[in-house]
Amino acid sequence: MMKMVKELVYWWMCLGVLCCVVIDGTVVTDCGSVARVDRVDIEGCIIPPCVVTRPDIQDVNITFTPDYQVESFSSVLDAYFGDAHYPWPGPGGCDLLTEGGSCPLLAGHTYHFHSIMPVLSIYPELSVVVTWFLEDENNKPLVCIRFPVIIL
Repeated sequence: MMKMVKELVYWWMCLGVLCCVVIDGTVVTDCGSVARVDRVDIEGCIIPPCVVTRPDIQDVNITFTPDYQVESFSSVLDAYFGDAHYPWPGPGGCDLLTEGGSCPLLAGHTYHFHSIMPVLSIYPELSVVVTWFLEDENNKPLVCIRFPVIIL
């Protein structure tokens, strides 16, 4: 009986540690990243849909590790509202790397991308699915993440 209790406690502790690891950062869907996406942090959002209010500014941090050298990259956003697709101008690329990162990106090194996205008062109240790409110089998706957003 005591062995069974010890095993049960062990598995509960393992589950607790696993939950802490999984919930660290914002939960997003990977939609074809060729780099390893290490972490995504969307300010005020752990489990989507991410609720943002107008007007506001939204911090987005993406930590990733490419497995090949990348000369440059750009950011591309797409918003999907039902069947409608709205391309959105991306905020930048190499210029938004933080913690001393710069282009070219070296294979196996970890990089931190930080963007500040405005949520303008002219935006309508709606629910959208955002797809965010960090595309290399050959338009390959280093990072492709997808997450739902509710604008209030």
